[in-house]
Amino acid sequence: MRSIAWAPAYYAQEHPDGSTDLDTIETKLAQTIDNEIPQLLRRIIPKVGHSVALSSEDKGAFAFFVGLSMTRVPSFRDGMNAMYTRIAQISLSYQSDRDPKLSAIVEKYGLKAEAKPWVSLRPMVEMAQSIATAALAKRWQFFVPPLNVPLVTSDNPVVFSGAAAGLAQIGPAHPQSELVMNLRKDLALVCTPKRGYPDMHVFQLNSSKARKFNRGVVRAARQRVFADHHSEALDSFVKKYAGEEQHLVV
Repeated sequence: MRSIAWAPAYYAQEHPDGSTDLDTIETKLAQTIDNEIPQLLRRIIPKVGHSVALSSEDKGAFAFFVGLSMTRVPSFRDGMNAMYTRIAQISLSYQSDRDPKLSAIVEKYGLKAEAKPWVSLRPMVEMAQSIATAALAKRWQFFVPPLNVPLVTSDNPVVFSGAAAGLAQIGPAHPQSELVMNLRKDLALVCTPKRGYPDMHVFQLNSSKARKFNRGVVRAARQRVFADHHSEALDSFVKKYAGEEQHLVV
């Protein structure tokens, strides 16, 4: 269903001649990360107590997918666009103060500077790569929930926290940040800075821990939570944490 987790011209940018390029980034993502990762996820058959085998190439693609899942969403891109708009407004104000003609035009027509939406595309990719590089340096753990508590996802699908290092304010690319992503209803990934755990190992979640994973995703959500089931517990999470949202501060 196209209306879910989709927006028109979301990756549009400008050609040098000023015309709109609707397809380049959309097509590139469709051919690479959005095609490869679902296939990779389908191939993972987690066995509790065993390790998940991923090639270094697949793990790198997986890490970039995690990073991009954090930066391709409005909570990041809107913040970047707002920052560039502020810069443009400051620049316009600075020039107007020094150019009476420009100042008169700005005042007469109420001109305002605003960044175009595509200015956040480069930071989207660059930040995703930084998050991926940091994630690859951490220990990867996979978690399987019990059958009675399927995992959910949202429009902010990756939850990051500095709790593992005792840090309240931390970014997702920080070496001590922990990333949690529900990959499927029956599989979650944690990239943790904690030492002393086997890398790429599969662990079993009990019902309480699985709900904790879901609660984190619901709290991080911007507007939408996606699940393959209906439950009173999930409804209570959504109602309780409505209005909260995980932000990447830029």
